[in-house]
Formats: sequence, C-alpha cells, structure tokens
Amino acid sequence: MAAAPTLPDDPLPAAFGRYRHGDAAGALAALEADRDAWRERPDGWVLLGVLHRGAGRLPEAEAAYREALRLKPDYGDAWHNLGNLYAAAGLHEAAVAAYEAGLRTGSASAGPAALAVALSAAAFAAGDAEKALAAARAAVAADPASGAALNQLGKMLWELGDAEAARAAFAEAVARAPGETLFAVNRLLVSQFSPAMTEEGLSALARAAAARVLAGVPAGLRREIPRAPVAGRRIRVAYLSSDFRQSAPGVFIETLLAGHDRQRFEVWALSNSPAADERTAAMRGHADRWLDVWPLHDAALTERIRGDGIDILVDLNGYTGGHRLGVLAARAAPVQITWLGYEGTTQVPGVDAILADRHVAPPGNAGCYSERILRLPFDFCCYAPHPAAPSVAPAPAVARGHVTFGSFNKLAKITEPTLDLWARVLAAVPGSRLLLKWRFASSPSARNRILEGFARRGIAAARIELREASPYLALLAEYADLDVALDPLPFSGGATTCDALWMGVPVVTLRGRRFASNHTVGHLTAAGLPELVAETEDEYVGTCARLAADPPALGRLRAGLRDQVAASPLAAPRLFAMAVERHYLDLLD
Repeated sequence: MAAAPTLPDDPLPAAFGRYRHGDAAGALAALEADRDAWRERPDGWVLLGVLHRGAGRLPEAEAAYREALRLKPDYGDAWHNLGNLYAAAGLHEAAVAAYEAGLRTGSASAGPAALAVALSAAAFAAGDAEKALAAARAAVAADPASGAALNQLGKMLWELGDAEAARAAFAEAVARAPGETLFAVNRLLVSQFSPAMTEEGLSALARAAAARVLAGVPAGLRREIPRAPVAGRRIRVAYLSSDFRQSAPGVFIETLLAGHDRQRFEVWALSNSPAADERTAAMRGHADRWLDVWPLHDAALTERIRGDGIDILVDLNGYTGGHRLGVLAARAAPVQITWLGYEGTTQVPGVDAILADRHVAPPGNAGCYSERILRLPFDFCCYAPHPAAPSVAPAPAVARGHVTFGSFNKLAKITEPTLDLWARVLAAVPGSRLLLKWRFASSPSARNRILEGFARRGIAAARIELREASPYLALLAEYADLDVALDPLPFSGGATTCDALWMGVPVVTLRGRRFASNHTVGHLTAAGLPELVAETEDEYVGTCARLAADPPALGRLRAGLRDQVAASPLAAPRLFAMAVERHYLDLLD
C-alpha cells in the first residue's frame, strides 16, 4: 500500500486547494494537521469557519470567524462570512451588524454591492424596512449593472408599496441578467399590481418567466407520463404547496383538502416548506398522505411523484415564493393543474389546466391562457374561517359618530388609481376616516407616499390612520374598527375580503378586466352580495356613500353577515370540492 502523501510545511495552500476542488474533508485534515503553522493567519481561521459551517457545526464556525477578526479586525471576508452565518441561523440583527462592519472595512472580496445586498436582506428580515431600502439603494449605487442589487431594490420598493418603481427595477435586473429565473419571475409578480398592465401583457411576461423555468429543467428529465386506469380504485391527487399554514392561500387550501370525497379520492399533501402552525395541523388531518418535500431538489421530487403513481398533481403556488414549476415543466404526473397561488396563466409547458371561475377568467380572456380553463360554478376558491375568530363586534360608526372605511391589503395594492378612488369616497362622506393596515405601513417611505398622495387629492392626513401588521387573530379583532372595507385596484383582495366578511364588514369592489382584479367580485357573488360589486367608479363611490348614510342598516348587515357567509357557497367545502372533482374526473376521462 502506498504511503499517504506528506503535507507541505505550510498547510494553507493545500487546504485551500482541496477546498476549491470540493474536498472539504481533505481541506479540514490539512488544517488540523498543524494548527501551529497557521494559527496567526486570519485567512486560515476563515477557511476553518467555512468548513465547520458546511458541516453544520455553527458554534465552531462562529468561533473561527471571531478568531480571524481578533487577528485582523478589518478583515472584510470574515465579517461577510460571519454575517452569512448569523443570517442562516435567523439571528438577523447580528447579521446586520456583521454586514455593516464588513462594509466599513471596504475590503470584502465579494465587493460592496454584494455585501450591501446581504445587508438589505438581513435588515428586512430584522424588520427594519428603511435600512433595507437604503442598503439596496447603496448596492445599486456601488454596482449599477448588478442584477442582484437591482432585484433587491425591487423587492424593497415592492414591500414598501411603490410597485411601479419596483417594476422598473426588476425590468432592469432582467435586462442585466436575462438568464436569471428569479428576476423574470419577480418582474411578472410585481406587474400584477400595475394599472398599466393588461391580461395580454401579463401573459407575455409569464411566457418569458416560463422560458427561464423550462431552461432549468434537464432535457433528460422531461417526458410524458401515461395515464393509469382509475376504474375500481381511488384517484390519487397530490397538492404541492409552500402554504400549508396560516396564510392567504392557506385559508382556501384547507377547504379543498377537507371537502374531498375520500371514497373516490386519495388526497396527498406535498409540503414545500418547513413552516408549520395550528392550521398546518388541521390540514394534516385532512390528508391521506403528508410528505415534506422541501428538502428535495426538482429532479428528485419529480421522480418521487412519478414513483408514487400520482394521477393528478395540483400546483398551489404558481410563480409565488417557494414554487416548484420546474417539477411541472418536467411532467411529474399525467395530469397537472395550477390553482390559487398565482393570478393567471403560468405559460409553463406541462401545466394542463387552471381552476378559475367566470369572474376571474371571463371568456374574453381565454386567449391569454396556455392552460385549459376549468371554471367553477360559484367561486374559484372556498374560504375556511379560523375556528378561534373573534365574535362580530358592533359597527363602530354608532359609537364614534363617523364612518370608518378601511383596507387590510398589501401596500403595493394602494396604487395611484386606488388613491384616486378612495379619495373620492372620503370626499363623498364628510367626516369619514380611512384605516390602512399592513406590514411596514408606518415606515416613513410608505407613510409619506400614502399621506402625500391623499394630500394631493385634498384629503387631510388627520383622516388617515396607518397601522402595522399583527398576528392573525389580533388582525381579525381589528375589523371591529371598520364599518366598510374598500377593495383596491387593479389587484383586489382575496383572503382579506373573506376575513372582512366573516368579521361582519361589507366590502365594496370594482369589477376589473384581469384575473387579479376580480377576486372580490367572485367572493361577494358567492356570498350573496352582488350589490356590493360596482361596474363603474361612480357606482363604487355611490355604494360606499349609501352604506355610510344608513348606520342602522349597516349595523343590521353587519350582524347577519357571518351567518350569511357560513350558509353560502363561499364557505361550503363539500360543495366546492364536488365541483372541483367533476373537473378532475373529466380530465382523466
């Protein structure tokens, strides 16, 4: 047997060489063979930290980075790696401090733009949106050609409500890095909020995003899957989602899982996220099989679904965060459907159909879809109210002497046309107030944009209240402060609309021309409230003014609204599932 090769006197070249060639164990052995030879070398300690982190030994990695910084306090790479360690461990404030220290040194090999992007992401995770926005702007200033920096800027502008500026940033990111799937997807997602976009325009952007998704699927993985006979056995349907929890999609997912005919269908839940809560536990109880698939890469997940003999795969994300559209592009199941998470066509080859209704996908828009449109009779989704939702509170107008309008929708939905329309409502109802609630609503960037927008339209800041996000049940309780909810445009409310109705608050909406514009139209129609759907802006304002002018009638509507919703198709799981199942059977026929 040949003798083991001897290490050179200086083990660092060998360690770095082995690390660069993917031999982490060999790199660690080279370091450990003679620590005394490199003990005063900060780069050796950083490499040791990287190796420990890669092996999951986080305390040892942190100690190694700290030793490197003891030897060289202005070592930018040590600060950068330490920040990455803290960010991965969820210690976001510590990560912010490390990244800021690394930027101050000006010596990180990744460059100031990459470090500023990391700082922005950590600051956002720590809840400091303004610092995150400033860091993203600094990243773009440091490297205007960086797609990653432009993408991070777009994300922060989007979070703070400036969807048009975010759209421009994502478009520039795509121009700088046309092969990057994430940038194309983000441009598509934020464009849903733009009043300038049509369904045809969104379809074109979806085709561009789908091309990037498809490019990431190995040709050898793609193939057609023959349909297996289903006579005499249960049909195996699998729901693939990162939202099996308390979330906007989650309040609709649960109803379909719960409503299925278990004699005819075997229900699988493929969870693409480790996040879990009480609603996750409830969903688990509605599934015959539950698989945590988030650790699997696309190829492994595709083969797993094929091996499990899934008849129908239903994607619940579309292009939203945590999506696995690459799995559908590879064709994991003989029948593949998209539903719920994304508002419109995916344009992904292999997605056979989309669940919709006549409001979100009217016949005139059919040409925008690559998928077969399966229109459900009442609504494209069905609401599962939280079992611990607070009781409906009395209308606040009686005690306060004025009507309070409000919206608990995303800041990015408060577009210029939305400000125009809501300002008209406030002008039509003297003394009324407007309550807006969402994450970062009180941040200076968001607050100034909204209040200055209303001021330009003649509405004083004293009439507008901005509130931060809160836990779900606390949010539901705050509907006690609303008399009438206002739906934004062109992106209407989904779960927020259903939550408002469940809490006794009527929602006024304006019918639009796009999928995302008509969520609330479908929800109100299914709940038996078509009179709250306006066809024109004048009707929208008039409906709001009519509701505000008759507090006793508003109170009566509020008192009976929960029972009305509970008895309607909007909250009837079995009725909804029956309609879905008919489409499933038709696709398998």
